[in-house]
Amino acid sequence: MILKNCAFGRDLEKFYRIDLEESRPGPGAKLNIWVNNFGLHCVAAYRFGQFASHLCHKNILIGFIPKTIHRFLNFLVRMIYHVEINALSIGPGFYIGHIGTILIGPSNIGKNLSVTHNVTIGVGYSPGREGRPVIGDNVWIGTGSTLTGAITIGNNVTIIPGTFLSRSIPDGCLVGGNPARVLAQNYDNQKLL
Repeated sequence: MILKNCAFGRDLEKFYRIDLEESRPGPGAKLNIWVNNFGLHCVAAYRFGQFASHLCHKNILIGFIPKTIHRFLNFLVRMIYHVEINALSIGPGFYIGHIGTILIGPSNIGKNLSVTHNVTIGVGYSPGREGRPVIGDNVWIGTGSTLTGAITIGNNVTIIPGTFLSRSIPDGCLVGGNPARVLAQNYDNQKLL
């Protein structure tokens, strides 16, 4: 019951819905997801880090042990799964479909983000593009995509695999290419989320 009201609870619901295709899986199916879904391991480590940081802000002595545990978990996630998540914030409903070479740098991300392998969300250092991405709600990012710089990605955006995105995108767009361009507006991505 406690998990239902927190961001990680919403993450779990999304994993169950997508991977098991059911909203109320049995205990065996849940255990299978917990043990065998490497994307869930990465999301759980990120959420534990948020919890540990929250404890540290309240009281450094209370937060020291959870923060130390998180550093170890984060190290394991980077070394074993090749996933590094340093986002400033990611809203509830975070889903990693496939692990491997995922880097989410310091950025602000809304709810219901879905990513796959070989995705980079990074800080831009080019003149005029310095800064961090801001990503809205209900965004799906496909395999091999890179988002970089001080850009804003609107709500309900779908970024197809292999996209290099370094400019802002309005709500509801299907985006693709290198360099990225809007392929369709008012694109419905709800089946992907």
